[in-house]
Amino acid sequence: MENVTGFISIFMSAVSNCILYSRNHASVDGLIQKAFSILNEILKSSGNFEMMIIENDLVINKNSVAETGLQGQNLIKKLKRKGISHINFSKGLTAAELGNLVADISTTEKGLKSSAHMKVGIVDVHVGGLHSPHSVKSLSGSASDIQKKSISAFTAEQIEKAKDEYSKISPFKQLHLAGFEEIVGQFILMLKKEANVLKLLRPAQSFARQDDTHATNVAVLTIFQAQSIGIKEEFHGDIGLAALLHDVGKSFIPRRILEKEVSQERKERAIKELHPLYGAQYLAKIKGLTHLAPIVAFEHHIRYDGHGYPNLKSRNIKQHICSQMTAISDAFDTLRSTTLNKKALDLKEVLVTMKTRDEGLFNPFLVENFIRSIHLALSG
Repeated sequence: MENVTGFISIFMSAVSNCILYSRNHASVDGLIQKAFSILNEILKSSGNFEMMIIENDLVINKNSVAETGLQGQNLIKKLKRKGISHINFSKGLTAAELGNLVADISTTEKGLKSSAHMKVGIVDVHVGGLHSPHSVKSLSGSASDIQKKSISAFTAEQIEKAKDEYSKISPFKQLHLAGFEEIVGQFILMLKKEANVLKLLRPAQSFARQDDTHATNVAVLTIFQAQSIGIKEEFHGDIGLAALLHDVGKSFIPRRILEKEVSQERKERAIKELHPLYGAQYLAKIKGLTHLAPIVAFEHHIRYDGHGYPNLKSRNIKQHICSQMTAISDAFDTLRSTTLNKKALDLKEVLVTMKTRDEGLFNPFLVENFIRSIHLALSG
């Protein structure tokens, strides 16, 4: 195991140096050679070296590695941002192949390239313990393998993951960041294959006790918007993660208030409207989380004209563009869903309502782009 931790430490040092300098820098090449030497020794004795990421655990050759240190956590984070959770090295691996992996991880682009002696992809977790060899099925090919599942099954699986992650949220616990990042990464990959974003949304229903379903819908719709206006792909992960966590503050509001069927009293409404503040305060304390998350949590109920809640002292302070997109996604999904207080609207009614809502609610450019993009997705 000492060889494993040594390899990870040197490998990630090579990645860090590659980001700072370049693949051709002497320090990077030296670290790659050191990492390759350790990995080559492991391959000689075991024949292969398999790394899998399951939730926030690093599993090596079907065994969980409990102590990976900061470098191990950085490796997990970078691979999840790439949408990759499985790498298998086999005998015959060359230093050049390992060097190419270092270079690939150092970029902001999604995905990693496989090679003759190195296969990359995703991991599909089945029934069984996380650390049981029989509970893990390796899938290579990333997005193409996701597409093999039915879209409804894929979406249901991501919602279940979100439900599980949301159930763990507590003011006394650190957010399980890796789990949420994995969900976002999977949706980004699927959106590359599925042109009709509506197929990735759960059918309209009551979200009284299913904030996780609404959260995943909002995340998908916000990533979709980011793609449609040409935001660089390297930012899609942070944008999707912020949207997925936009309503996390509701976890700290009594359920009886969130689920009240009749019009709330002013005092109860005021308590409910604290959820953006609670969410921002909670997310601001999470180490390693994108700075967009607390911003979006705080701003997603603020209108484009500065009104809304929480109440801003100055109307000249504008929402972050990620908050503006999330607000549009939030409104769209709410309108198309049956809630405790209203019935779902059909798609045409939803789009007309969003287009004709009072001026100042949404960024005019973004809402027009959203409506146009939905129409294009339907016709594509």
